[in-house]
This record gives sequence, structure tokens and C-alpha cells, in this order.
Amino acid sequence: MKAARLRPRWPRRFRGGRQHMSEALSGQVHAARDGAALARAMVNKKVSPAQARERIADIEHRGDEMRAVLVDRLSRTLVAPLDREDLFRLSRSIDDVLDTIREFLREADLYQIQRRKTYRPFLDHVVAAVDSLDEAVGTLWSAPHDVPLKALDAKKAARSISREYQQEFARIVDGDVSTEALKHRELIKRLDGVGARISEAADVLTDGALKRGY
Repeated sequence: MKAARLRPRWPRRFRGGRQHMSEALSGQVHAARDGAALARAMVNKKVSPAQARERIADIEHRGDEMRAVLVDRLSRTLVAPLDREDLFRLSRSIDDVLDTIREFLREADLYQIQRRKTYRPFLDHVVAAVDSLDEAVGTLWSAPHDVPLKALDAKKAARSISREYQQEFARIVDGDVSTEALKHRELIKRLDGVGARISEAADVLTDGALKRGY
């Protein structure tokens, strides 16, 4: 009979810090998820690029607040599911996800894009990838031995964004060079960057979990 996996036993005096870190890191991912949902709403013409650019500022502020809480708790908590430097790197990667989504929305408004539906497949993949990352981060506290597998799911979801970018970039290269084509190329490059940042966060989760022997 295989030995049952045991969840780590957290000393009672450290559980408050553990909970605050969990909430802060999850709060960061939720802010990134809200940013992705806002971008998808924009390309689905539920909000204008100008409205999305304005709203993302509040979402980004919330994400920054959660990151500040996490960094503060890292300096106060002795026990965590990953090494402090790995949790810091993970938080930074999640912050980069939201920052890159913000840049996409800013440039979409700046370029006054017309064919917003072109970006729908990208944003569908982005939302799915952030959701997978959210699940992986949640598993970090609830079932740490499952983190590598959940992180792999997030990485696979991020690859879907990259594949979409490669296909769309090939269509741009085969078409006529125009101002609109150049704008389009820059915007899909931003979305490919979102996928790259999610992939980085998944790698940090995997490396940190394996380092701890999960």
C-alpha cells in the first residue's frame, strides 16, 4: 500500500502569516484574471478601448496592493510552501502578466484598433491560461504535491497563446505591409508576451516545488 501524502503541518503561530501570503498571492492572480477578462470584454466590444484603458488602472492598483502585502509578509513569516526568493519571483512574474495586459489595452486605445474581433482567440487563450495559473497557485497551499502538474497545465495553456501568435504573425508577413498591419503586429506581440509571463510563473512554481521535494 502506498503511503498517503501528508499535507505540511504548519505551526499554529505561523498560520496567520501563511494565510495572509496565500490571500495576497491569490489576490494578485485574481487581479491578472480581471485584467484578462477586461481585455476580452474590450475585443468583444462590450467596452471601448478608452474605457478599458481607464478601468485597467484600478485593477493594476489592486494587484500592486496585493504584491505589497505579500512582500511585507515574506519578511515576517518563517514558514512558507516555497522558498522566499521563489515566492518573490512568482509574485513578480504575476505582476508582469498584469503589466503586459495593461500595455496591450493602452496600445489598443492608442492605435484606435478597428477589427477587435481579430484578437478574440488570443484573449480566450489568455483567460484560460490565467485561470490555470490561478488553480496552480491555489494548489500551492492546499495540495503542494500537485503543484508541478497544475503548473504544467498553466504552461500548456500559455503555449496556446504562442501558437496563436505564430499563426497570426505568418498571416501578417504574407500580407501587404501597412500601418494597420504594423499596429496589429505590435498588439499580438503584447499578447504573446502575456503568454510568456504566464509560462515564467509556471516555471517558478515548478522549480520551487521540486526544490522543496513536493
